[in-house]
Amino acid sequence: MDPRLIAIILFIGLPLLELAILIKVGTSIGAIATIFIIVFTGVLGALLLRQQGLRNMSRMRQSMNSGELPALPMFESLFVFAAAVLLIIPGFISDTLGLFLLITPLRLWMIRRIMGLQRFKPPGGDDQPPPPSRSGTHIIDGEFTRDDD
Repeated sequence: MDPRLIAIILFIGLPLLELAILIKVGTSIGAIATIFIIVFTGVLGALLLRQQGLRNMSRMRQSMNSGELPALPMFESLFVFAAAVLLIIPGFISDTLGLFLLITPLRLWMIRRIMGLQRFKPPGGDDQPPPPSRSGTHIIDGEFTRDDD
């Protein structure tokens, strides 16, 4: 699909659809209730951004202190940030997408798809053994000294 068409859909079509849904919901449940829902999800998004951001920052530090690459916490932070932004943006479509990003199994599935990996170590879970080498070679770690005297 042409990137320009995707941009037109995202920047023109999506806000128009959000507006149409807001009007439809507003006529169904009332303007005050609709405004309350939109403000509530915006506040929820801001609180979530703060709370989850601090939690993921702590997980990144723990990963780095243990000598691991904090790839999963970094991607989770990115997805939680996107979820918070989608919740802050007024509209029911963006709120729904933001809520989907908050579902941990769904978020991890999307991260695996993006990174092209099959399995992540779950937070606080068991360590998985490294995959077997494809070349059949084995690496043995050790030390040696040279006796050329």
